[in-house]
Amino acid sequence: MSSRTSLLAQSPLFQDVSGHLPHKKRIQLSYERAVAIGRAYQLTAEDILNGTPKFWELQSDPILPMDGAAASLLSLHYNLCAGTFARYATGRPDVAATLQRLLKFQLFGQFCLTELAHGLDARNLETTATLLSDGSIDLHTPFERAAKYVHMPPSSPCGIPTMAVVFARLVVNGEDRGIKPFGVLLHDGYTMSEGITSKLFPPRGGSIPLDHCLTYFNHVRLPATALLASPERDLDDRAAFFDSISRVAVGTMSIAGMAVSAMKMGTYIVGRYSQRRKVTDAFTGAQRPIISFTTQQLPVLSTLAQAIVFESFLKKALVIFNDPDTDYNLRHCVAAIAKATLVKHCHSSLISLGDRCGAQGMFEANQLTVMHADFRGAAIAEGDLLGLAVRFAVELVIERVKLPKSSNPDSLLAKHESSMFQELRSTLASQFKHHRDPEFQAIILPQCQPLIEAIGHRVAYDAAVEDGVDKRILDVFVASIVKEDRAWYCEVGGISRAKQMDLERSALKALLPCLDELLLGLDVESYCSAPIISDEKWKRYVESLPTFTRDGVSQDVHPYHVPKTQVRAML
Repeated sequence: MSSRTSLLAQSPLFQDVSGHLPHKKRIQLSYERAVAIGRAYQLTAEDILNGTPKFWELQSDPILPMDGAAASLLSLHYNLCAGTFARYATGRPDVAATLQRLLKFQLFGQFCLTELAHGLDARNLETTATLLSDGSIDLHTPFERAAKYVHMPPSSPCGIPTMAVVFARLVVNGEDRGIKPFGVLLHDGYTMSEGITSKLFPPRGGSIPLDHCLTYFNHVRLPATALLASPERDLDDRAAFFDSISRVAVGTMSIAGMAVSAMKMGTYIVGRYSQRRKVTDAFTGAQRPIISFTTQQLPVLSTLAQAIVFESFLKKALVIFNDPDTDYNLRHCVAAIAKATLVKHCHSSLISLGDRCGAQGMFEANQLTVMHADFRGAAIAEGDLLGLAVRFAVELVIERVKLPKSSNPDSLLAKHESSMFQELRSTLASQFKHHRDPEFQAIILPQCQPLIEAIGHRVAYDAAVEDGVDKRILDVFVASIVKEDRAWYCEVGGISRAKQMDLERSALKALLPCLDELLLGLDVESYCSAPIISDEKWKRYVESLPTFTRDGVSQDVHPYHVPKTQVRAML
């Protein structure tokens, strides 16, 4: 548990249920929460640029899954916007001054990269920044399809002046100098800057709302200092582009950290609920907790084991990612593997955990459905899961990028990973001249995400073994991963379906007695506001609900609610 935010997480700002707030006030609350978290950490430019332990502590802080909108705002603000300004601050007093205002939250930071028609192919973006004869710059959205889109950024007025890093094609004397980053003040907190239009989208549905927008620039006049990078054309446009958006790879790794925290919280919530909730045994007539049923143990213990093992994976991945001698492509590849693997399991585990809570699992107050919906957005942000998987799976198959070898090559998960590589490489070598052959792509594209996940499973297992994780936890983890590809483990691995299920039952039985101790060890209780965790929380939650009686009075004790009103009972 992060000592920096444990008290903040238990404050009314985070613990009080916000489900009854009007849409605009819910968005405002997320901004307030983001600022509160930021002030608890007080990151410096050095923290952001160098990826210090404090920076990565924030990315895995369990307070972030409590409000996915606040987490998104912090990622945009600190990592993408402030991180980009920090890269260009040396020798630029104007940029350094803006960076300090961002770090003090005198400005909120946003990041305008992708466009309506250019998401994964952002290198083809069409926003232009034309250098004028007086030295100023004309920023323009030339087509509807070139509007800056949805996840990057929330650009409508939020009460705090907002500065964005906007990517556009620099045009000098009719020459396209390539895609460059520009610092642009979107609004003063209340009024949009001249020439900038923000069109607010309705809520995504299910997730904590954020002001996602389409953002247009209509011949916005910028000073020459708005250009953050060199005005000269780069020798290698592709390399220069990926260098200019290198903070995206940091964000990719950050989302993986959030996924582990969400899995811990989901496990704790459902684990405690399953211990508390009792049913009458039809055979004995006695009360028994639902955790005594295997159907309840499966999602709780499997997600618990995955969260512990994936935490080891994150630590291992960060060692590679933070190494300044590591090639950028390898760093981004490691981040992509971490995100694709962990977010996928976060998605599936939150669904299975929520399903085991019956009707209670459907309500936002119990955190499960909203965390799942928030992570559907996170799966797209900082690189879509499938897009990342396709890019790096192909590069790994053709060995353009190479990962460190397994430290446990005889493990089941290492054999599974090795077999997938061997099959794809054999197909490429024996049937095709080039990996870009459309027929080979038809074969490999559907297998890219499973391959990346298989790599992630193996790396996670190796890291957990290296960390000395309890064998009982490892056994449950392996059993949960075997279910991802039962056919391979039966056909190639030589483990029949019946044997696979026997191994799973044995692993669950061995780990179940440790459940209470392991739930405490997750150290996320302060961040779990779900009322179903305990009788005390449930009682407080019910007392806070709007109440209707014969007198027709709606009692509303929630500090963030709209004013209570008198109503007359209708008969």
